[in-house]
Amino acid sequence: MKTQIVNGLRIFLGVFMIGYALNQFLHVFPSGYGEMPESARTFIDGVAVYLPALYVFEILIGILLILNKWSALIQIVIFPLSVAFLIFMFANQDISETWPALVVAAINIFLILNEREKYKPLFKKD
Repeated sequence: MKTQIVNGLRIFLGVFMIGYALNQFLHVFPSGYGEMPESARTFIDGVAVYLPALYVFEILIGILLILNKWSALIQIVIFPLSVAFLIFMFANQDISETWPALVVAAINIFLILNEREKYKPLFKKD
């Protein structure tokens, strides 16, 4: 049962990442950053040139999550992305629209905690 839940969440996270990234290219669902503070607007303007590469990266890691290839590594790699996503959504000061970031962060943390045995060698003292 636990394995099915973990697999389901891993696949959901992969599909979510692919869907979010593809939407930035295809504009299937309405998305926009809406009204935001000046600091958030400055941040978006500063990183806008890198966003297409980030979206391609998200598609790639979403596919790898779905295929269950290097999942433990990918979950660690996307952790900073999910934290940045969460921080940006909170900085945008629209709490009602932070639910996608909260869902992604919660699933990512759950999956990391589920794989914690695989990470123990990283923190072992010699």
